[in-house]
Amino acid sequence: MEEKISIFLGIFGLIATGFMPATGQKTLKAFYFSTPILIDGIHEPALWAGADSAVDFFQMEPSPGAPASDPTVCYVGYDSENLYVSVNLYQDQGVLAKVLNRDVLTKGDDCFALVVDPFNDNRSGYGFWTNPLGTQTDFRINDDGQNIDVNWDAEWKAAATVHERGWTLEMAIPFRSLHFKPGVETWGVNFGRVLRTKFESVYWSGTMTDDFRISQAGKLTGIIPPTSRGKLTLFPYASLSYENNQFTGVEQKVRPDAGADVKWQISPNLTADGTINPDFATVEADQEQINLTRYELNYPEKRLFFQEGNEMYSTRIRTFYSRRIQDILYGVKLNGKAGKYNFNGLNVRTLQSTGDSEPPAFFSTARVKRDFLGSSSVGLTAVDRRNDSSFVTSFSGDYTLNLGETWKLTGQLVASLPGDLLTHSAWFLRFAKETNFYHLHVRYTQLGENFQENVNQTGYVVDDDRREVDSDLSYRWWLRNSLFQFIEVETRNNVFWARSTGVLRSWFITEAVQFYLQNRFSLGYSYSNEYKLFDKQYYNYRHNFELGYNTAEWSHALVQYSFGHNFDRNFQRFTLGGRIKITEKMAVEYSGDLISFTPDEEDLSTFINVLTLNYNFTRDLWIKVFAQNSTGSNKVYIYGMTGWRFNPPFGAIYLIYSHDQEAELAGDLARADALFLKITLPISLIR
Repeated sequence: MEEKISIFLGIFGLIATGFMPATGQKTLKAFYFSTPILIDGIHEPALWAGADSAVDFFQMEPSPGAPASDPTVCYVGYDSENLYVSVNLYQDQGVLAKVLNRDVLTKGDDCFALVVDPFNDNRSGYGFWTNPLGTQTDFRINDDGQNIDVNWDAEWKAAATVHERGWTLEMAIPFRSLHFKPGVETWGVNFGRVLRTKFESVYWSGTMTDDFRISQAGKLTGIIPPTSRGKLTLFPYASLSYENNQFTGVEQKVRPDAGADVKWQISPNLTADGTINPDFATVEADQEQINLTRYELNYPEKRLFFQEGNEMYSTRIRTFYSRRIQDILYGVKLNGKAGKYNFNGLNVRTLQSTGDSEPPAFFSTARVKRDFLGSSSVGLTAVDRRNDSSFVTSFSGDYTLNLGETWKLTGQLVASLPGDLLTHSAWFLRFAKETNFYHLHVRYTQLGENFQENVNQTGYVVDDDRREVDSDLSYRWWLRNSLFQFIEVETRNNVFWARSTGVLRSWFITEAVQFYLQNRFSLGYSYSNEYKLFDKQYYNYRHNFELGYNTAEWSHALVQYSFGHNFDRNFQRFTLGGRIKITEKMAVEYSGDLISFTPDEEDLSTFINVLTLNYNFTRDLWIKVFAQNSTGSNKVYIYGMTGWRFNPPFGAIYLIYSHDQEAELAGDLARADALFLKITLPISLIR
């Protein structure tokens, strides 16, 4: 019997070991500074004398495992307040840098990425992304790189200088901007770099299977963060708005407003947030889109109160979608990690909207994830919305199982109330094998016929009453010969039946191919064919042709032509877009989208023009003008914003003007004008 138990334990150990992703073996010792260092983008060798360095970067693409074409030398240090990074990035070709807008995660420039895993848990961490202009992008990483939240913001500094041998970068990241486990002197760490003109993505830890894989990072040793101490920061705002709106009947109204968010970092691994009368009016103008589906569009969350920990709710069946919450009277939130457990809890009370018969409601959420095996996790979520007359509640369980470096198994089960379990529940199973070169997944999903009615009061679900099977397959060949850089092929397939009746409701097939040439031109073709059952049966199809120039870089041009059949109408669609830097500080972007339907009894044919102009005096002082018109709705919209981040990223002043006009059916012209001034000033009460 003991022999059988030993054999069983041995087999289980081998299986569990196979499930654990291989971790990077490289280590780097952090260098201690007794005093702060100046962040000016100039590496000072004498200052870093005796420090350990990260060298020998390897390609992730286009030639996995091959040495990087150009050398990189990276140093990491710390003092009682900050984590410091100084990098020499050598280049035998010209440095490419165009992006000046914060929080644009793109490989269209030469750039450098720092990835840190302060809990050393092989699955979560932070990313700090910078180009040779010192433009900053920060993001949270979860589920071993599967979930990236660019809407997360933190206080940190970056400065870069370009020289004849390449460029140099310095970073300073306050420990107070990070969550970390007290007493742990080893963090996960990795350094990545994009060499844009050579199409190379390289990493220090070794051959990566995809960007931001925490489990494949190296280790930063000898780092001693400051001892636990609370930090309390207040984010008060004051605003003044003027509105003259003929659509709503509001004429020449001036309205002052004020409110505040507060963040209390109780310990390095625990944060509490609160908000009173938060202002959500500063979300930038949404660009009008042509939607050829019948499903709701999804928009990202950029409001400060929701940023910390919001990425934890990004499950496929999304039971909490924070943009469902509109005007808030007050709210509180707790977010952190203890041992193997990540947790997030939130409670807010909404205001009653003018003219809305629905009474104010309480939204409550709770989310817990537990780490297990090498980089896998299991999670539980509860979401509740209730007022004096009604309630909806959902409970969800999910898991992410990383089976080695490329295999992934994920799934989720959701039950909701009120209603019976069968028709108000949903679940899915997904099996995938994926790297930056290829992707393969197969998934089965089941959604009860009354599931959307419940969950969409707090979450985001586009449809229900489904038994669904979908699979995607894509592959990129890096040829790098005299004609091609790469060729990429893709097939996407989806079919679902009504769970309640077994009737076929939809199938969808897309086949696509793209050629990227050595002369920077790209050619693409895709074919889509679908069947939809709504009020009746619809058979749709689309051919799409694409011609691009320099689309791998930030400055590019793209033209597309498509034609086909969409819900009993033939259509033709022309799309033109591109962006360019006119000067070092001025950028222009244009997109035009013309769609023509035949027949067009509902007059849905339209031409949308969008023109955007950005002028950056500095990275944190800019002017943006956004103008769009739509012939289908006879609408013209102009949006202008002047912004100054005097204490980036949170301390800022915004002056916004918007003009909206639309021709009504009688031929009269209705218009709305608004002027908005807002200031937010972070105040450290306890530092």
